[in-house]
Amino acid sequence: MNNELPVMEAYAHSHSTYAGDAVIGSTGQLNAQHQFNQANLDWDQQLLRQHVLAARDNQIPQQLKAQEKPMAKPTRRIVQVFICDADDNVPLDKCLVYQGEQKLTDLDDNELFFEIDIKSLLDKHNAQRTQLINKRVKERTEHLEPARIRDLKMTVVTVAQF
Repeated sequence: MNNELPVMEAYAHSHSTYAGDAVIGSTGQLNAQHQFNQANLDWDQQLLRQHVLAARDNQIPQQLKAQEKPMAKPTRRIVQVFICDADDNVPLDKCLVYQGEQKLTDLDDNELFFEIDIKSLLDKHNAQRTQLINKRVKERTEHLEPARIRDLKMTVVTVAQF
């Protein structure tokens, strides 16, 4: 590992600060709130110190290691799948590439995508898309490039879940 490169990590910190005249109640409540905020600040500083020491020693803290998520229990649901070409140059009446029927399934969103014959849908859509004018090019008339699968937006709407 190259020790000359910085270790980049993301941290989040939040706390509340109250003005003395904004707190309603006795000074005991104000002191309790101050102690609570100070304890949170101390905890955040300890956590930050642990991460800095671990990064210095080229150790990865246990909290930052990638944890495998357990597989979610398949649920039965009624879904409807929409696939859209979100390019602003494609008119609204031609941007919807696929609108599926509502169906009962226990598949997750990724598995639903593989049930669709996206290749033939994309070929049909690209035949229309390549005839459209690119509005961003002002100097000359240029047609849109064919869309790729990664350019499309797929949305799965859950109508009901059981």
